[in-house]
Amino acid sequence: MKIINREEFLRLPENTLYSKYTPYIIEKFEIKGESTEYGDFYSQQIVDGFDECEYSKALEYAEQNGSSVKMYFYCPGRDDCMNEDQLFAVWDNEDVLALIERLKLCVKYDD
Repeated sequence: MKIINREEFLRLPENTLYSKYTPYIIEKFEIKGESTEYGDFYSQQIVDGFDECEYSKALEYAEQNGSSVKMYFYCPGRDDCMNEDQLFAVWDNEDVLALIERLKLCVKYDD
């Protein structure tokens, strides 16, 4: 993982895994979408990839009935990050591959 400034970050390609960073604090990780001509970018939050209204209904139903909520990871939203001083912790390919290997251990198979 490396720490970069906002200008460098905006030049990165889509599908870059990153976290916003302030000294010694790495925030939740997200997936970068395209940068806009207005100086901000789109981002896919890992746990918030739903239409807010529908997601709220699905969570309420799951809470009441124990049902599963299907996660959807292809719903980027506009970040509107205009803070020129914002830093970003950008994951290297090796970091992403290590996370994938770790997540594979979380898969439960029904017999």
